[in-house]
Amino acid sequence: MPTRNLIDLTIEDARRLSRVSAPCAALTAEHSEAQDPAGYEFEVKGDAHYLAFHQLVFEDGMMQVDGDRPYRSQDLRGTLTFLPAGAAARGWCKPAKGQQSFTALYIDPKAIPQLAHIGHLLDDPIVYFQCEKLAQTFLKISRAIQESPPFLEFVIDTLGQVALLELASFQSAGLAKPNERPLNQDDLGRLREFLRENISRDIRLDEMASVVGLSKFHFVRCFRATTGRTPYRSLLELRSDVAVRELQAGRTPHDAAAAAGFDGVPQMSRTLRAVLNLSVRTIMQGRDFGK
Repeated sequence: MPTRNLIDLTIEDARRLSRVSAPCAALTAEHSEAQDPAGYEFEVKGDAHYLAFHQLVFEDGMMQVDGDRPYRSQDLRGTLTFLPAGAAARGWCKPAKGQQSFTALYIDPKAIPQLAHIGHLLDDPIVYFQCEKLAQTFLKISRAIQESPPFLEFVIDTLGQVALLELASFQSAGLAKPNERPLNQDDLGRLREFLRENISRDIRLDEMASVVGLSKFHFVRCFRATTGRTPYRSLLELRSDVAVRELQAGRTPHDAAAAAGFDGVPQMSRTLRAVLNLSVRTIMQGRDFGK
């Protein structure tokens, strides 16, 4: 499992603390409760996806993620927060008196095969949002952790993956906020040039964002608002175009995959099928036929 060094959002200095965790192969679920927790500050970054359901009330508080606007916080009961792996968060809070609790999932992004298909929907952090389906799933996770039924690890693993799919569905249905500017043609031109020059290597989202002077958080939303697609999808389309040109020029599948920045021929084949509905064999046969 990745290091779970993300956010405790309340409870480390609690006067009375109860914390129960349920580790699984791909994720760890944790439920924490405290009576009259003390205020604190935090500045953290983790290598696991973090998804939490809050039953918290603050007298006041603030959280800021990856340079986005700060979010003030008071009554967080029934809200959720998602921070993708690598997201940096900082802030402070002064909890209200009384009982406080939250349930969190720490998810290894490399250990769940389904993330290969929905991972691009989990690029954005979301702070203090509401989603009824996801909240209900977290209530089941919380109950299972506390009651420890038979086959707890299987129950938590299944519910955790359901929570991820519900989060991805929630993300895919989201619309850009009105105050988010679209990218202009100069932005898109610089980005296209950067991608073409670096297409043969792994390209990180923060590199793409820096080309247009935005944080990862804002870049994904602004790119989607402008193009109707995610940066990840656009990058796959460009890699696919490069791979087709390389194959048509007579390169071997192995060399074409390397030139297009794919992690081997199998990944290239899957992407060509998904993006262009073409197979490597079809492209190579068309090349040979044209000779």
